[in-house]
Amino acid sequence: MKLLILLKKHFSLLLIIVGAGAVFFSNIILKGILTEFEYGEYSIFITFLQLCISFGLLGLEQVFMRVAEVSKNATIHIDKKLIIGTLVVGILASALLSFFFVTYFFTLEINYWLLFLLTFASAMTMFYYNVLRIRKDFSVSQLVNNSWKFLLFIIAIFLFFQQEKGATYFITLFSYIFIAIWIIFSVYIIKNIVFDYRIHLKMKTILSYSFHFTLSMITLTFIAFSDRFFIKGAFGSEVFGNYFYLSTIFYFPFSLIQGYIGFKELVYFKTHASTAIVKKKLVSVNVFSVLLAVGIVLVSWLLNYYNIIPAISFESDWVLILFLLLLGITRINYSLLSSVMGAIGSVKLIRNANFQSLFFILLILLVGYRYIISIEIVAFSILLIWMSRIIIWYYNSLKQLKLKNA
Repeated sequence: MKLLILLKKHFSLLLIIVGAGAVFFSNIILKGILTEFEYGEYSIFITFLQLCISFGLLGLEQVFMRVAEVSKNATIHIDKKLIIGTLVVGILASALLSFFFVTYFFTLEINYWLLFLLTFASAMTMFYYNVLRIRKDFSVSQLVNNSWKFLLFIIAIFLFFQQEKGATYFITLFSYIFIAIWIIFSVYIIKNIVFDYRIHLKMKTILSYSFHFTLSMITLTFIAFSDRFFIKGAFGSEVFGNYFYLSTIFYFPFSLIQGYIGFKELVYFKTHASTAIVKKKLVSVNVFSVLLAVGIVLVSWLLNYYNIIPAISFESDWVLILFLLLLGITRINYSLLSSVMGAIGSVKLIRNANFQSLFFILLILLVGYRYIISIEIVAFSILLIWMSRIIIWYYNSLKQLKLKNA
């Protein structure tokens, strides 16, 4: 009975963990099934899908979270202009993203309209997730948010037993089923969520919020995905597939921990933020991160040695592996500082921090672009960008704490 109560209480967190595990194991399973070229194409497809989920609405779902109000009877009060704007932006962004993807990054044959529908469905799934989250339907919201990950794993298992099927079959099957799942979610939202459109916001207010969230989303999306698209375009599918696989093994575990730290510490810092506490927690997460990195290397080496996972060439890829581990450690530091900023940072401070970060991104790219001749240098460039973002967030966090305690 106690176990059932505990599972019910933390069911949304369990869905997050299972979803992350589903992607992790899907990437490993498919590495052993697909050819190097097909795995590279699969990898860029998954990257594109994640991009659509994160950026498909240009941050308007975050504007929704900021301005929507929920009454006691769970009715969502929102300006109708924002809902219409979100749909229009979703359609236009999906059309553009799909076009650029099939034109410049994807080699396998796929129907454009199928990809467009998948892109739009992915973007709107994130909106549905926020609609449910604002009503505190946490379990259902996480089910919606992680649905594509569960589907990915199920089809990967199917492909494991049907190995004559290739990446094109996998991607097409995934697209059709996910669109069907999105339709089911749409029906659920329409039938169960009540919207009240009596809130009226000035267009200037909506555009102001949109600009700040879009700027933040552009910056984070660029840092998170630019290395993958660049490597795919500059070095080809086979090289990118290996980079994606190594990222899965040596970087992805940090991403999972990062999400948990960000979620947990944001609540803590709302009531316990101080310079001493922030510095103490930074030391703690760095010690933990280094130990995690050592553990990942040891476990992956053993699994590789006994041929339990697809082969990893430690001798030839050790520099890239090192950069991926350092990138993971950096991301955990950022998640902690981001929690501080989210808990105590003013809108003006966060906006200025994003502008500062954007400046350093452009500076690093302008200075380093001519020297990018290998995937190791690409990974190092992304590492420098994240490190600059950490320094900016650390400086601004301490600045805000001094103002708060003055």
